[in-house]
Amino acid sequence: MTVIRQPILSPIRFHDPSLEFDNENNFQNPDNRVSTGYDWENVKPVPYALPIPKVWPDGQPGIDFMLNTAGTSVADTFYAHLYDSDDAYYKSLYVSEWQSIDSGNQYHVWLDGISGSGIADGYYTIKIFADDDDELLLESEALLIGEWFVDTIPLEFWNFENDFGIVWSELRRRFTTRVMAPIRLYDPVPQFEKETYKNDPGVLTTLRTIAQRAFNFDSHPIPVHLSELIQMGFGCSEVYLDRIKINAEEVPDAENYEGTNLKYLSGQAAFVDFNEDYVRELVDTEQEDQSIDWATDDYVTAVITGNSIAVDDAVIASGPLGVNSDLISFVDGDIIIVKIALTDDAGDSDLPMYEFQGEAVQVLEWGTSYFRFRLNGEDSDDRFRLYHNNGEKAVYTAVIDAYKIT
Repeated sequence: MTVIRQPILSPIRFHDPSLEFDNENNFQNPDNRVSTGYDWENVKPVPYALPIPKVWPDGQPGIDFMLNTAGTSVADTFYAHLYDSDDAYYKSLYVSEWQSIDSGNQYHVWLDGISGSGIADGYYTIKIFADDDDELLLESEALLIGEWFVDTIPLEFWNFENDFGIVWSELRRRFTTRVMAPIRLYDPVPQFEKETYKNDPGVLTTLRTIAQRAFNFDSHPIPVHLSELIQMGFGCSEVYLDRIKINAEEVPDAENYEGTNLKYLSGQAAFVDFNEDYVRELVDTEQEDQSIDWATDDYVTAVITGNSIAVDDAVIASGPLGVNSDLISFVDGDIIIVKIALTDDAGDSDLPMYEFQGEAVQVLEWGTSYFRFRLNGEDSDDRFRLYHNNGEKAVYTAVIDAYKIT
């Protein structure tokens, strides 16, 4: 039997559709109900659909979350599907094992940018099924998927410690929780600490000063569970609002709207980088082209032209065979995005594997794919490699582009 545990800081909330609760006989666990399912006395449920962008500006998928299996084996896990507003199957999501933890195994579930960009704007849910008997295990809250959203800004956070039920780091890669938060930044409130000396005539001399740029923020009315997610997100090591790095010493305040399942969130945060990041109307994601070309190869037949390679190996007689890129340089904390456009020239070629920073991962589909790495460790460089194993067919064209998010 597959048992799923949802990490606390997952951006998408799920409930078990088989559980039935009522206030008179059974305690209603708030982690097992969607935001519209409140049934407290004198509380009116207000429908809410979590806004999900099809693709984040840096290429990361909009649907991107973690789930834990409780003590089940890798062979006895689950699969995930996206359902439309008519409760009809719409698209499959990808599921891959992330890293083992004490309570079971952790799995990464996502829908990449190219698949996401083909989704029609509208309302959806995600359903999680057991592999062994197709049993419906979990169903998500309502999701509103679109290109972008007004009156919301990206909130992203991750932790240096593997905490809150999430294994944040796998090898040199970090998982980042992202959510479109209905928050506004306003009213800058500069702060400073100053140590002074006053001499006999009353002249003040500054001995030491620490200045900070801070601001107030508040939210639109949001459901209780989203308020909790944002509040706990502020407790993580790294927090960004609209791609501005911030920090806070206190948890944001949350005030209930009487008679509803909604809260009003407010608080104050300080900029981490005083001279570099500041409040402005729009914070764009800047990408630095790494100018990466294919460099060396060991395919039997391969033609390399800059960042494009054409391979024509009907059978890989001895593998793995592949191709390496030029060196991709990075420093600790950089986000590297590798964009690969794959064309199945043979019509039945096997998809290649990729390897970067010690990870060997199967490419899942033809067309354009984005591979995103938030790097964790010393300044270094590495090559991005595509390859096939023994007995596979490699007749394809690959075009590579690499970017660094600054």
